[in-house]
Amino acid sequence: MQPVEHPKSLMEVTAEKIRFAIVSGELPLGSKLSEQRLADTLGVSRSPVRDALAALQSEGLVMISPKRGSFVFTPDLPVVDELCEHRAILETAALRLGVARNYQGLVEQLEKSCAAMQTALAADDPHGYTLADNQFHNAIIDGAANRSLSKSYNLTISPLKALRTHLFTIMTENTDRSLREHHQVIEAIRVKDVDLAVSDLAEHIGHLAEAFRAKLSSERMGDGK
Repeated sequence: MQPVEHPKSLMEVTAEKIRFAIVSGELPLGSKLSEQRLADTLGVSRSPVRDALAALQSEGLVMISPKRGSFVFTPDLPVVDELCEHRAILETAALRLGVARNYQGLVEQLEKSCAAMQTALAADDPHGYTLADNQFHNAIIDGAANRSLSKSYNLTISPLKALRTHLFTIMTENTDRSLREHHQVIEAIRVKDVDLAVSDLAEHIGHLAEAFRAKLSSERMGDGK
């Protein structure tokens, strides 16, 4: 017998909507979250919104203060460094599994994502670029065909996705370099040089922390510190 699939609760659907709004940049980093405004926008009561915000706090996407209210998270450098390290461990492991288990399908999905990134870059569409960038990295995780790995990734990686959106859409981080690095990963996979592909992917992931570090340095200089 096949197990019964439980429908998602209203809280889960609400959390998905808010999570996507944060990751896509619709709700900017550090912005205040009004339960009533979110409830009105999503067409639900405040109860599922309140529960959704609590769930997103456990993912690191939302910060809730009893006195100040709820806010989209504001990352700090130690957290970003840890998240990038965590992401590199999961994605490089997934890449090795994907090449071994579904080489052709993995290459096709990665090439499709790169083509979408190229189109967005040509159209000067940073939002479209970051969506395609997300698709690229999700394809690496999905290529491993490991549900446990995918679940771990999806539950922990949202803050980094939101930060990446922020860097690409607000700061217009170096998308030319980013696209070039994605192509390098694909080329290494094509010739089945898994070690090179893993090395290129890990270096690419590390550049996110470098970009955030440069952002903090620039802000300090702007403040005269």
